[in-house]
Amino acid sequence: MKNAESFDCDYCEKTKQLKKDRNCGWQGFGKCDECDNVPFEGVEMAPDGSKFICLTCGSRVKFGRAAELVLGKYRVPGCPKSMISQQAVFLIQLVDWSEKTGKLPTAQTLMEESLLYFDIRNFVVSETNIAEEEMRPKETA
Repeated sequence: MKNAESFDCDYCEKTKQLKKDRNCGWQGFGKCDECDNVPFEGVEMAPDGSKFICLTCGSRVKFGRAAELVLGKYRVPGCPKSMISQQAVFLIQLVDWSEKTGKLPTAQTLMEESLLYFDIRNFVVSETNIAEEEMRPKETA
């Protein structure tokens, strides 16, 4: 079901204001309390993930209520689906489904397809681990 609460690209394409509000493609600028407009490259996430901080002055940067999403412990300044391909979204959902149900997405007698799935799973898990490591607050000496 397509609705305003889901992040469905077809729905957002038909609703131009929603596409802008959700900062599809992360092209919109954030609003720094001190410096005014700041691109995403000019901010970093606070160690606790609660806000974006301007690299120039250290003030809070807001990308807008609809655009700024909290995904688990990560904060992103726009729709996450706009940053990766539909095939990648499908593969991530496939691995997630398999992990939750404990089932392989193919018949177990089809070894080649099962091996392909495990290659995909290893890639998704590896990338998840890399992202979590990069987002982990750094200890200062």
